[in-house]
Amino acid sequence: MPSSPDSATAPFAQPLPLRVVLLTHYIPLYQVRVFQEIARQVRDFQILLSTPLEPNRDFEPDWGGLDVQVQKNLTFRRRWKDRNRGFQDQLYVHFPYDTLGQLKRLQPDVILSLELGARSIAAATYRSLHKNSRLVLCTYMSEHTEQHRGSMRRAIRRPLLKRADAVTYNGPSCHDYLTDQGVPESKLHPLPYAADDRTVYTGPVERDENQVRSEFISVGQLSERKGVLPLVQQLVRYAAAHPQRPLTLNLAGEGPLRETLAAVSRPANFQLNLLGNLAPKKLGKLFATQGAAILPTLADEWLLVVNEALQAGLPLIASRYAQATTSLVRQDVNGWQYDPLQQDSLFTALDTYFETPAAKMASMRIEARQSVAERTPAWAAQGAVAAIAAVSASLPSQNILKATE
Repeated sequence: MPSSPDSATAPFAQPLPLRVVLLTHYIPLYQVRVFQEIARQVRDFQILLSTPLEPNRDFEPDWGGLDVQVQKNLTFRRRWKDRNRGFQDQLYVHFPYDTLGQLKRLQPDVILSLELGARSIAAATYRSLHKNSRLVLCTYMSEHTEQHRGSMRRAIRRPLLKRADAVTYNGPSCHDYLTDQGVPESKLHPLPYAADDRTVYTGPVERDENQVRSEFISVGQLSERKGVLPLVQQLVRYAAAHPQRPLTLNLAGEGPLRETLAAVSRPANFQLNLLGNLAPKKLGKLFATQGAAILPTLADEWLLVVNEALQAGLPLIASRYAQATTSLVRQDVNGWQYDPLQQDSLFTALDTYFETPAAKMASMRIEARQSVAERTPAWAAQGAVAAIAAVSASLPSQNILKATE
């Protein structure tokens, strides 16, 4: 299985003579650089958004000079309930109802459509009606996040995936899920996550281990799905059992559990700092002052902060329920995987962390950065460009001529 874009083509000497339209919900800041790289490698690249920003996101949209239009769209809220792991989370479902009209107006050679919902159904319909077009479905999933997601969802996905000319995956678990859904290997291309190279910390990874050893950072929404309340409760018990060990947890993020977290009773040797949302550059600088990151998510199809923290030289104590953890975190090399639903799992990881000699920790920081050194936005974009090139190979020559006009 190709686990990274290593097998993708290198950047083309000239932009592909194609008109490519990307359909997505909104553009996270870290995706801007990936999309810019795709735009650089095709002649005409346009993006259709369902919404400028989802309500639970706290940043100013920055489209980086990309050709972006916002669609006519209906947004619905729904609850994601996971009884096995005991959380609920709020999701936003978008129905961009002018997709067919927009595609008819733009007449793309290749459509990139994110996820497997309404926009991709419309894109597949356009592909069926316009034989001189091609469809690439871009998926962001893991086997873990797709458990217990409903029979209707499964019924929609298989036939939709069959209609695609190519499908991208964000990591090994997503790849395995897609093959289980019947997608042939020949149609699969990697489109992984990459940290924003404008804001990641690139300074020295060396630390004064005695000074930072007790400093931990955790980043994410303060919600049930992110596992922050169980983490704090487990750290309270760990601190009580180890009164000689000072612990500081810096929580960066906002969410509905903020007041609950602030009210948790803590022993004197455990300090909890609720930092709120931090700008990416400020977060990167904070990484440089920490000993390790603890990431307790109960379900994430990737978890980009894994990339960001490793780039900053932070060993991770990271939940195995994130695909980024199972893909990137190597036990006793750049961190430790743990089960956030099992208190003893965290305690074992913390004991190992505190007992690791300073020299070993210094080498783990170097390993952390090296483990994501190649994962740049340009690297990530190559899978998408390779998918575009592959599906366009069967386009009639008049499409190529049209795109060069």
